[in-house]
Amino acid sequence: MQARKPHFLRNTMITGFLILIPLFVTYILIAFLFNLLGNAGTPVLRSILSFLNLDDLRWLTPLVPFINLLIALMLIFFIGLFGTNIVGRRILATLNQMVMRLPLVSSVYGAVKQMVETLHGPNRSFQRVVLLEYPKKGVWMMGLVATRRPDTFNLTSSDTVLSVFVPTTPNPTSGFLVLVPEEEVIETDYNVEEAFKFIVSSGIVGREFTLSERPAPDLRTGRVRAAKDADSG
Repeated sequence: MQARKPHFLRNTMITGFLILIPLFVTYILIAFLFNLLGNAGTPVLRSILSFLNLDDLRWLTPLVPFINLLIALMLIFFIGLFGTNIVGRRILATLNQMVMRLPLVSSVYGAVKQMVETLHGPNRSFQRVVLLEYPKKGVWMMGLVATRRPDTFNLTSSDTVLSVFVPTTPNPTSGFLVLVPEEEVIETDYNVEEAFKFIVSSGIVGREFTLSERPAPDLRTGRVRAAKDADSG
């Protein structure tokens, strides 16, 4: 019983850290956004209060960050509202073209914008989550199907290939792009959000894998059948 105590204490400490890490990261992000939005316009707000002769009201001083945060949230809301109408979209498209012409800014802005639109845009590219053998046989990785393309180079026996993005863990924004035949992937019933949770958590968070309801070839079944045919022969 005494020998099991260090093992029990170590597992308990690890569990405690795993519980605290998401809470700590969430706190850091919320605190960062609060400070960013709450302090960015504080000098402007203080100037307005001084112009209105309200800077002598000391009870307003602690409320300045909260008022500034509220103004920032309202500004974000109106920007989103502006971007949903036709005129706003045209103006934003013009501004987007202007930014993309800047030599240094265009590369960073373009990469971030493309990633955001890919993951959270209305026409999100990633719609299917599959398993594929990569980088070698016997090693399975989770991939996100982006597109189905014609096999113009005759890479496979089929007419089309799948463009599959294979994210890395724990940072799913980096990864590999592979072209594979559709018959060499296994469809899962995971959606994109579940896949990213599984990848970010290094496989800790995620339910059991099951085949998707979409018809797709099962490589393992084919291999079992081929093995049985070889044994019977």
